Amino acid sequence: MINTLKKISLIFTIFLSACGTLNTNQTTKTQVNHAAQKPNIIIVFTDDQGFQDLSSYGSPLIKTPNLDRMAKQGARFNNFYVASSVCSASRASLLTGRLGARNGTTGVYFPDSKGLNPDEITLAEMLKKSGYSTAMYGKWHLGDLEASLPIAQGFDEYFGVPYSNDMYIGSKQKLAENIKLNLNYNLEKIKSDQVFVEKNRKKRANIKKAGIKELVPLMEGNLIVEYPAEQSSLTQRFFDRAISFIEQQDEKPFFIYLTPAMPHVPLFTSEQFKGKSARGLYGDVIEEIDWHMGRLTKHLERNNLADNTLIIFASDNGPWLGYKDHAGSAGHLRDGKFTNFEGGVRVPGIFYWPNRIKPNSNSQQLASSLDLMPTLAYFAKAELPNVKIDGINLAPHLLNPKESIERSIIYSSSKMIAGIREGDWKYIRKGGVNLRKHKSNNQAYLFNLAYDEAEQVNLISKHPDIVNQLEAKIKTIEADIN
Repeated sequence: MINTLKKISLIFTIFLSACGTLNTNQTTKTQVNHAAQKPNIIIVFTDDQGFQDLSSYGSPLIKTPNLDRMAKQGARFNNFYVASSVCSASRASLLTGRLGARNGTTGVYFPDSKGLNPDEITLAEMLKKSGYSTAMYGKWHLGDLEASLPIAQGFDEYFGVPYSNDMYIGSKQKLAENIKLNLNYNLEKIKSDQVFVEKNRKKRANIKKAGIKELVPLMEGNLIVEYPAEQSSLTQRFFDRAISFIEQQDEKPFFIYLTPAMPHVPLFTSEQFKGKSARGLYGDVIEEIDWHMGRLTKHLERNNLADNTLIIFASDNGPWLGYKDHAGSAGHLRDGKFTNFEGGVRVPGIFYWPNRIKPNSNSQQLASSLDLMPTLAYFAKAELPNVKIDGINLAPHLLNPKESIERSIIYSSSKMIAGIREGDWKYIRKGGVNLRKHKSNNQAYLFNLAYDEAEQVNLISKHPDIVNQLEAKIKTIEADIN
């Protein structure tokens, strides 16, 4: 009897051991498969959000628990830069990996603009060639004529507003047959608006006086499907479409470029979030975006997609400070949108990829939106466009935070290379600190950001040797561009 029990015990022990080995092998196999698969990619790019406008970046009043969790469980960059402090130029550089002086987009596009050069290869085109399904939901702002809308730039789907939400309908835009009309509009009134816009294209003050400004179209593909767009529901609808797109995918990897029209002015939020934030309407807007980020990540988790999906969150430029309470904050950083002070071009930068990017990777390394093209090409096993790319591959640092990033940060103003950051030294040429006419452009600047991150002490006259070195590097870049 005892021998029989011993045999049964031995068999049971072997069975448990085999199950344990099977589970271990299965886990290892799953991990290997995730490492071998091309990851799904989601870029969330907000509009005019300041460096401090997340609680994980120091906001005392705005509560963003979902983005804070992503920052804690992934990589949070303290020195993440965009290539320009204005919308169109910043977005063009993110999608091409190229400075505005190379890709041709150096300012802001208004309605009826040709937009981004169609010869430029976008992230969507690169990833589509590598087998990805591609979709774009939100603000585009790289041209609203058919040849420059997202469908012509590598996206399979597009649902969004073609430019900033304070603009107006374009004279050449086409209407869908089943267009939804708001604010007592009819087809005749839309056509009348378009004729007025065509006649006053160079007199935008007249468009504002006519009450057409801030009435923007909502587009599906190349057609207007709603006019004027119901802006209070846009954030939710953009995230709804992104989640729906994910649900439609099978084994094919996907790329989603998700660009809320907020917190660009005029500010809009849904009823669910009105009056919720201690930061007022601006805080309501950010907290709604954060809530939907939580929806998005939870959807990925429920569908076992989180471990194979890289999410990148950033803003297109710093806050539009002239709008005061309706503007964001760059915190201790100087100034905001339209400038090459740190508050204009340094933004939140979060990279979230469970089980691939180490948690609590609080990076002090220099990184840029220009780096997304080569980084995503690496992860997606995609072929980079055969043109000069200004970004670098961040993958070694993302996967191993001990790996340093060797790069400079280039500051641009229109077609001008305005300045450069090398390590802690930042040099801005005369005329290059403000994209608008402003007295701050009357001098050059040299800051040591290690001691003066708020850029209060101009060292231009004290270190001519450093100025000469940095000026020489800028001239080398200009020679390469030309």
